[in-house]
Amino acid sequence: MLAKLKNLLEKYGAASTIRLLGRYAASAALARLGPGKEERETCDALLRQLCAGEYERVILRRGSFGWHTPLVQRAQQLARALSESGCLVLYEATPPHERVRGAVRLGERLWLVNLRAKGFAAAIERETAAGGRPRWLLVASPESRLAVKTVRRLADRGWTVLYDYIDAIDPAIGGGKRVPRKTAALYRYAMENKDCRVIASSLALLREAESKKGKEGSVLVENGVEFARFSSPGPLPEDDAFRALLQKGKPIVCFYGALAEWLDYAALRTIAADGRFSLLLIGAKYDGSYDRELGERENVCFLGTRPYETLRDYAARCDVLLIPFQKGRVGDAASPVKLFEYFALQKPVVAGDTAECRRYPCVLIARSAQDYPRVIERALTLGHDPALLAAEEKEARAADWRRRAEKLTASLRTWENGAAEKKDGRP
Repeated sequence: MLAKLKNLLEKYGAASTIRLLGRYAASAALARLGPGKEERETCDALLRQLCAGEYERVILRRGSFGWHTPLVQRAQQLARALSESGCLVLYEATPPHERVRGAVRLGERLWLVNLRAKGFAAAIERETAAGGRPRWLLVASPESRLAVKTVRRLADRGWTVLYDYIDAIDPAIGGGKRVPRKTAALYRYAMENKDCRVIASSLALLREAESKKGKEGSVLVENGVEFARFSSPGPLPEDDAFRALLQKGKPIVCFYGALAEWLDYAALRTIAADGRFSLLLIGAKYDGSYDRELGERENVCFLGTRPYETLRDYAARCDVLLIPFQKGRVGDAASPVKLFEYFALQKPVVAGDTAECRRYPCVLIARSAQDYPRVIERALTLGHDPALLAAEEKEARAADWRRRAEKLTASLRTWENGAAEKKDGRP
């Protein structure tokens, strides 16, 4: 708890941390009240849908990564895509990101649900069982609040645990000096429990899971992109700082995402010091590393966070898109969501020498921090190369979140059929 508080102070400062904790307390108190009169009708609609069983399976996504967090990541994208692939998805509402007393409908088969109200949570449990469809409990590897005893209790009630192995189990992912206790416990449970299934976002994580659970219990489901959205950028953002950067006339090299210690800050300093490029950075200061390693300097434009819906509009006006991850355990295990978004934007991509980025021939790899300016210069010459653009489009289309969800649902069917055969005593 103290480590978490220290991390918040480093990220947001004392005043913002106090406000954040206040919002959390207010949201949590509201959630415990349960549905009010005005929410009853929506909650009843959810319960009727659960009971009717007009879906292939129900997926309950538990964890503290709220739907309305500033970062739209794999959690939200995969949940939405699964709901569009025939699954009924219940996504847990979490303070302070949501102030939900009952349920909010996000799509035809996608709901944001408050599980802190015990009566409503019990009703959801009852109706999912009555629906008669397979029930999956989806939890993710970076989770630091969900207790294993909660996961085990649901597994004992008939839920099959699906562990989404997203990132390496490493202190850097949580922004602290050690892996959170609940994160480590959840990982051990997933890898040691024979009935738990694992989806891995990268080849490195898949191999690790297979070494512990065997190939029959694990499947590779990389990150992806909402192709239609990113392949059709919107208008130029009404952003004075960005427009001023465009007017400078230098080629713009852009990275958006968490500004964290797994970035190669030596590479960013080298790009800035080169002088031929403007370096644009969009995202949250995740762990204090940005101010320590880069901070304010010439040729660097740091915009802070911007709404996810507008990121494509910024990146589409840039010349080269960056993934400056450091080579190592965290970098080699990462399947960057932004990689596939960059492909859909049809921009040349320069990345660090990490395993997942090396898998794609259309990515230009910088082998060292000093190598970045040379590789960026080459990327600028390839900006309109038909072969490069065609390769990027092919990869982006293949990585559409709907295709990722279809691959996952195919694996879920295989596992469900295997469980049914085992229950019936068939070989």
